[in-house]
Amino acid sequence: MTAPMIAPGELAIEAVADATGRTRMVSLRQRYPQRVTSPLRCQPDHPGAATLCVQSPSGGVFPDDDLHTTVRCDIGSHLRLTTQAATQVFAGDGPGARHRLEFTVAAGAVLEYYPLTVIPHAHASFTQQVDVDVKPGGIYLGWEAVAAGRIAHGERFGYNCYDNAFTLRTGGRVVARDRQVIRPGNNCAPGCLVDDYLATFVAAAPGRSHDMLLQSVRAVLDGLDGCCGGAGRLPGDAGVLVRLTARRAPELHRARQLLFDATRAELLVTKNGEEVPQ
Repeated sequence: MTAPMIAPGELAIEAVADATGRTRMVSLRQRYPQRVTSPLRCQPDHPGAATLCVQSPSGGVFPDDDLHTTVRCDIGSHLRLTTQAATQVFAGDGPGARHRLEFTVAAGAVLEYYPLTVIPHAHASFTQQVDVDVKPGGIYLGWEAVAAGRIAHGERFGYNCYDNAFTLRTGGRVVARDRQVIRPGNNCAPGCLVDDYLATFVAAAPGRSHDMLLQSVRAVLDGLDGCCGGAGRLPGDAGVLVRLTARRAPELHRARQLLFDATRAELLVTKNGEEVPQ
């Protein structure tokens, strides 16, 4: 039998829950420069969850990279997907680095996506499209952050373009779209962002009330030092969206951790060693 063709830069993951409630990878395809670790069990509060860390042997993304990531979480699974390090975006000849991500979350499944910060180098371009389909009863927690550049190298807002688009579907129907385009050398002066980091956090959990979640998220934002942001409901009461800026990387990382912790506390509960959505 001929093995299926895997495109360069492709990462395809399907997660399922076994009879004990532990999340396992039933399918995994990967090709340079995308690589993942073996599933890690590092969350005592959520023993059934599996963590995968995406590693890049190339040290970043290049102008001719066209990456494609697909993730499917079947019922009962809980997958956490992160990256080994910040995504360095290199400059050079080519159309600019591109990354397409497609996530599908079944009812009763949980997907958490929290890559480390995108750092565009001077004259670099980066385009990303994130498409998420969450079935009613499923949960998606997503985080994206971009830096002003290699600040220590004097490259604050020295890149050409950062273009990040997000589409949220519930059961195949589009309920929300968001897009951030920053072109420092064109229509965006270096002072367009007061701080050096811009981040977005999405908690999508269609089919439930989000009053308490919104209160918890806003309480986190009120208590943060070195960050400025706001939170609101997603259309169709599909969840909550947060947009924030941070002055320094440690403040950004703390904001991410607190937002995820508060959201997990509202949306997830562990009963008899098994994790189920609240």
